[in-house]
Amino acid sequence: MFTKTGVVLAFILFLFSANLFSQSSDKVVDDITFKFTFKMPAGWEMKDMKETTDKDAISYSFESPDKKMTIMLLAFKLNSVKNIDDFIYNLEKDISLNIPTKSGDYSEQDFGKYDMKNAHYKDNKFDESIYYFRTKLPDAPNNYVYMLRFITETKDFNSERETAIKNISATFTPTAE
Repeated sequence: MFTKTGVVLAFILFLFSANLFSQSSDKVVDDITFKFTFKMPAGWEMKDMKETTDKDAISYSFESPDKKMTIMLLAFKLNSVKNIDDFIYNLEKDISLNIPTKSGDYSEQDFGKYDMKNAHYKDNKFDESIYYFRTKLPDAPNNYVYMLRFITETKDFNSERETAIKNISATFTPTAE
């Protein structure tokens, strides 16, 4: 019914199509220790990951395929629910993060077990969109706060990048219960 050549060709076609599919699919970043998940588009690479010696904070950095946008993700494990405005204030004032001036107001959303605020930041060199999340689980052993920071040079920021930022940030979900 099937010739050897037909079977070999079908197998090669299957391998080729499976390889194409795997290259074009999103990557799921799922951190079970710091309780979050989100999807990165195909081609994005993780450049760095560092965890504190106390195991209470972690940072990730990712780079787009064209190297014109990066993502910094900071996650902190806490013993109680953190005030999101205090968290934002502390990060915005942290000189080592070098966050540009906020342009406009915060947008906010409440998802029940967690909430989020985001804003756009801009200076002469960078356009940044930063999303701040915090879990709200008063009876849980740990709560978490996150900063999901998208960094693009001003000359490279455009509507296509803005759409990519919104699409990636929309997949970010704290998974603490």
